[in-house]
Amino acid sequence: MLALCLLSLAWLSEGSQRSEPMFTAVTHRLLPPDYDSNPTQLNYGVAVTDLDADGSFEIVVAGYNGPNLVLKYDKARGRLVNVAEDERSSPYYALRDRSGNAIGVTACDIDGDGREEIYFLNTNNAFSGMATYTDKLFKLRNGRWEDLLSDEVNRDVASRFAGRSVACVDRTVSGQ
Repeated sequence: MLALCLLSLAWLSEGSQRSEPMFTAVTHRLLPPDYDSNPTQLNYGVAVTDLDADGSFEIVVAGYNGPNLVLKYDKARGRLVNVAEDERSSPYYALRDRSGNAIGVTACDIDGDGREEIYFLNTNNAFSGMATYTDKLFKLRNGRWEDLLSDEVNRDVASRFAGRSVACVDRTVSGQ
């Protein structure tokens, strides 16, 4: 019986070595290198959420030595494009936060309004102890993404300590 099992495993593993790969590399097609959508920079975290409530997910990328990115699939171009443009009129402009040196990002509905907020864990090159630049918590207000932690009422709750990772879980979908 043991010999039969071993023979079966050997046959299965031999067959799997000859099969086609499960995944195909498409990065060069979906996200070719360019200054706006795929700049040469360090990126340390991603969150996937529907930022514009169109039913399609965007990819939020924590930029360490460059701006944070918000990648959206453009069907006409057949590729991902960064909608967090370096243009103050863009509703995503604040999400770029070039000064933060983000090493983590998460998306979660923390206030129970049904829309996910975006939290960036920033280091500003402080890897332990006190940081001189706070994390950012963005919410869509008045058609633009704005940092809630820069509001006067929230300034004292902004973290001044360097962190290493960030996560948010809302298993009951209550925002609590």
